[in-house]
Amino acid sequence: METEVELVEQVVSDWCEVHQVDPKSHTAVMEGLRVLYLMRELDMKNRRQLLKALLDSDEGLSPEA
Repeated sequence: METEVELVEQVVSDWCEVHQVDPKSHTAVMEGLRVLYLMRELDMKNRRQLLKALLDSDEGLSPEA
C-alpha cells in the first residue's frame, strides 16, 4: 500500500500532466495541499477518485457531488 506522500505525489503528477503544469511549480504545491485536504477531511484514498475530485473542482463542481 502506498504512503500518503506517495499518493499525493502521484495525484499531483497526474493533475500536472492534464494541465501541462510544472510539477515543481507553486501551482502544483497548492494542488498537493488540496489533495491532502480531500484525503484527510473527506477520507478519500483512491488515486482516480482524488484526481477526479481535483478536476471537478477545477470546473467548479463540489468534490462531494
